[in-house]
Amino acid sequence: MRVKSFTYQKSVFGTYYKRSLLNLTKMDDHIAKMLSDGWEILTQTSHTGDRRILRPFAKRDTITVSFKKA
Repeated sequence: MRVKSFTYQKSVFGTYYKRSLLNLTKMDDHIAKMLSDGWEILTQTSHTGDRRILRPFAKRDTITVSFKKA
């Protein structure tokens, strides 16, 4: 069994994006692609960060999704 985990970070506008350098993939699009490639969702965990907008380096809301493939 193979396992992959991805973290998605909430933008200022409320949309979640895959967290990586210069990546603009929306969470919904990425999960749909993984499911269509035969992966199954194993676990999902959400973390709440600091919601103050004027703090650019504050921790933001994130969702971590783990996928498995037999």
